[in-house]
Amino acid sequence: MLTISIYRISVPYSTKPKYSNRTHMKRLGQILHISKQNEIVIRGDEKKFSGSMKELPRINSLVLDKSIKPIGKVSGIFGPVDQPYFTLKPDKRVIATGLEKLVNERVYVQ
Repeated sequence: MLTISIYRISVPYSTKPKYSNRTHMKRLGQILHISKQNEIVIRGDEKKFSGSMKELPRINSLVLDKSIKPIGKVSGIFGPVDQPYFTLKPDKRVIATGLEKLVNERVYVQ
């Protein structure tokens, strides 16, 4: 008599990108310029924040570009609450590839 047993093994898929969950991303704004101290200045979206401090991202929040690559972390928030400006401390990998390429790009916060 021949007996065949088949087992289904569930293995977690660990090669997914670290920042692949787009449902938790919110549009932060558009990059205006790069300062001489290599800080990125972003103008926040007017419709996104609507005057509430709770909707603003926290300091050290991770900022991503449209291809879900990390750009840096929020280091400061200034300006009016309706349309705030943000400063980012860029990631070392972004500095190496060139910050000038990021100007006028939309960025997202996780």
